[in-house]
Amino acid sequence: MTYIDPGAELEFQRADEHVTVRIALAGPVPDEWRGQYRDLAFASGIPAHAETGHDRTRIVVQLPGGTGERELLALLDAACGLVAEADAATWPVVPARTEATVRAWWARRARSEARRLGGGTSASRSGLRAEPWWPMAATLAVALAIPLVLPPRFGLDLRWVFSAVTGLLLLAVLTADRGRSYGKVTGRSLCLGIVALLIGDASWLTVRLIADLLHGGPETNNAAALLRIGFLVWLYMIIGCAFLYWALDSGGPGARAFEAPEFPDLAFPEQVNPGVARPGWRPEFSDYLYLAFTNSTAFSPTDVMPLARWAKLAMTVQAAGSLAILGLVIAGAVNILK
Repeated sequence: MTYIDPGAELEFQRADEHVTVRIALAGPVPDEWRGQYRDLAFASGIPAHAETGHDRTRIVVQLPGGTGERELLALLDAACGLVAEADAATWPVVPARTEATVRAWWARRARSEARRLGGGTSASRSGLRAEPWWPMAATLAVALAIPLVLPPRFGLDLRWVFSAVTGLLLLAVLTADRGRSYGKVTGRSLCLGIVALLIGDASWLTVRLIADLLHGGPETNNAAALLRIGFLVWLYMIIGCAFLYWALDSGGPGARAFEAPEFPDLAFPEQVNPGVARPGWRPEFSDYLYLAFTNSTAFSPTDVMPLARWAKLAMTVQAAGSLAILGLVIAGAVNILK
């Protein structure tokens, strides 16, 4: 890439009413470049050309006498602006930029390969590192039990059917995931089905609880019952959001098992600073459960930063719902105790 040498001195030559200015370039340029600069200057009507001396190439600009300061500055800017145009005409793809692009690609690729192959012997052979299924199954079992212990008016009329359907979906996921990679289309579809059911039911329970707190309900007259129901609904929302983050981040658990994402939707500290994690680390369900819990208690990101827009929106809605539940439940319980 050709550019003007900022450390070189300008050369002036006066003749009659004209002043000739020579502006030094950094490094040599080929004859083809000088020809391109000459043609561009002629086509633009700029009185300038490029000449090569014994040490370097200079841009020669002839400034007509009697020209105002603004016009002189515009002429000098236009003459220097042709340097980049001559570069583009001489080298359609600038070699320095091409090299920088290739080096950046190689650095990203090398980091990705290191993360993908760093998970142990099995990962080195297959490119996969299975995620344990039991944290997800145990958490889902808790979620299935919550609607069953809530008062009937807080659950759907078919809450037993809901729990049975969700349990069957979990069984189908574990059956379809014999390789424990969650990478098959069927397995991912079943996971998304579980997420849709949990998020839909958690949203319904949250709205039901807030409505009772605002307009009154049978359980709002008993502090112990109110705190118990509020805690269960709050916990249910945390579990639903944990499954949401786990299923959607970077294409889901299947995509994360095959290859570490170059641009994750959720940035964990171990991804931002790989030096603090073991080689081949990647987030698993328990990490997303922790994320959902901290977002519900702090009402904002703590150590995991949302990068994708869907993640920012989801964390915003979760924080707002958690703030509404905790604020109204605690205020209502305190009011009852008084």
